[in-house]
Amino acid sequence: MKDPAVLFYTQDFITGTILMTDEQRGKYILLLCLQHQNGKLTERDMMKICGKKDEDIWAKFHQENGCFCNKRMLLESEKRKNNCAKQKERIQKYWDDKKYHGNSTVLPYEDANANEDVIVNEDKNIIKREIKFKSEVFEFKEKYSDVMLDKFVNYWTEKNKSGTKMRYEIEKTFEISKRLATWSARDFNNNKIVNNDDIEFKKLREELYGKQPI
Repeated sequence: MKDPAVLFYTQDFITGTILMTDEQRGKYILLLCLQHQNGKLTERDMMKICGKKDEDIWAKFHQENGCFCNKRMLLESEKRKNNCAKQKERIQKYWDDKKYHGNSTVLPYEDANANEDVIVNEDKNIIKREIKFKSEVFEFKEKYSDVMLDKFVNYWTEKNKSGTKMRYEIEKTFEISKRLATWSARDFNNNKIVNNDDIEFKKLREELYGKQPI
């Protein structure tokens, strides 16, 4: 039986969709529900609900091997799954103790929403920091295009191997307005730039920052 529910953080949802229209929010939350039930989304799922490719919505999903996945929904689903498994273990242990040792101690109550309290701080904090960073970047929406700002955010919020810090946090200094100006001037939103291994990207990076990693 599929899990019928998952914790939904209303404040985070509002913050993360503040720049969306009501129609986009409706499509986005429907996709989140579908992912929760199916585990992943296909491009057909995305197109069927969105009608066409919507950059604002699609930017919320990580694409890999032809499938789409919202990382936050995946994280919350896994935490709930793990919490439920721990609850079952505790209950089984209680009945085993009672059966074999006559122990009738009342099973300690554990909040069904315990993952709100035991959530891994680094995971939760980095998600909030990413949302805050995106909100600050999109304050320059009147000056730069949404497409450019999305690519800027996606690049600078890339996580390190341990998943504890984002690219922009590793920088000694980082002033969003100046970084955006440089990004725009150097045409970093050029579609030729695909990833960190792209030759053109490396040339531009070394031209701006030298050979030191940024």
